[in-house]
Amino acid sequence: MPQTATAADADRLTPRPRRKSSRAGARSRRMLSHIGAYQSGGLFVALIALSAFFTANSARFLTTNNIKVILLQVALVGIVAIPGAMLLLSGYLDLSVGSVAVLAAAVFGEMAKIQHTSVGVAVVLALVVGAAWGALNGGLVAYLRFSPVVVTLGGFAAARGVAQALTENETRTGFGDTFGKLGNSTVLGLPTPAALFILLFAVGVYLWYATPLGRHLTAIGADEVAARSVGVSVKRIPFATYVSSGLAAAVVGLVLTSELDGASPSIGEGLELQVLTAILLGGVAFSGGRGSLWGVLFGVLFIGVLQNGLVLLNVGPYYVNIAVGAVLLVVAGVDVVYQRLERIPLPAPDDPEPSVRGREAAKLGDQEGTQ
Repeated sequence: MPQTATAADADRLTPRPRRKSSRAGARSRRMLSHIGAYQSGGLFVALIALSAFFTANSARFLTTNNIKVILLQVALVGIVAIPGAMLLLSGYLDLSVGSVAVLAAAVFGEMAKIQHTSVGVAVVLALVVGAAWGALNGGLVAYLRFSPVVVTLGGFAAARGVAQALTENETRTGFGDTFGKLGNSTVLGLPTPAALFILLFAVGVYLWYATPLGRHLTAIGADEVAARSVGVSVKRIPFATYVSSGLAAAVVGLVLTSELDGASPSIGEGLELQVLTAILLGGVAFSGGRGSLWGVLFGVLFIGVLQNGLVLLNVGPYYVNIAVGAVLLVVAGVDVVYQRLERIPLPAPDDPEPSVRGREAAKLGDQEGTQ
């Protein structure tokens, strides 16, 4: 029986418009997954290499006491970096954390030494103030749609100004041995701030990877409109994360006050830049939508190891900033490559390769020729 080509056959075999970069797009997507892994994994390798270098050049680096010092140095930045990374993942940021830390310390010192409340009440009030400032940031940014940069920069100036006005730029001291244990004792052989950081990091990992929160934060950062259309709470989640950021900053302010046994107006200076540097170094995209909390951990540790190792080698502290800046430039370059590869379109899943279409067209032509 003669075979004829049906309309469906013709439609199926008609060459479809095809994106020029389909094959390049497929390769690019595979490369994206590798880059995404290497941004955190590569930083981990760099961290190991850096540690090996300092170990080879300083006998004091790889010792129990020095490891505890490093953990103590990175703990406070790490505590604030956990909610900070979640904010940046969702496309927001908080530049007021250092000022909120000193505000919490000032409130604690004022209540404990001037108002003569108990240390416990002063701690609670300081934490409430930190959370309240975070709620203020979150309300203005998430609900009223103010710019997160403008709002948190305003908080950066205002919170420190309130702290200075409250303390009249004086340091409150003498909070007792019980409160001093918060920043100067040990838990299971680790400094208490380091143990607190490990605990909070474990909570952060659970929320990031084992609950829908991590996916929702990523969705908000990638495309807020699309996230809203599938039921993600694009206002409540960033608001709650800002509250967490303010609370974490207040915790850091209290820990620093405990370590120093003094609520100094200089507490928290530069904290926001250290936190943001660690987060970006860890591979969280500044525009949101991509990042890893493990990468943030490696970023925090990398900076801590670099600072500690250079001190042990008697290198000036300014070289630390140069080195961190250079690494950040590399990370920024990788991020640009990632974004450019991400824009390369892929072919439709049901679009066959040209070679397949060509073979089918030739086969149909042969069939028509035998009729």
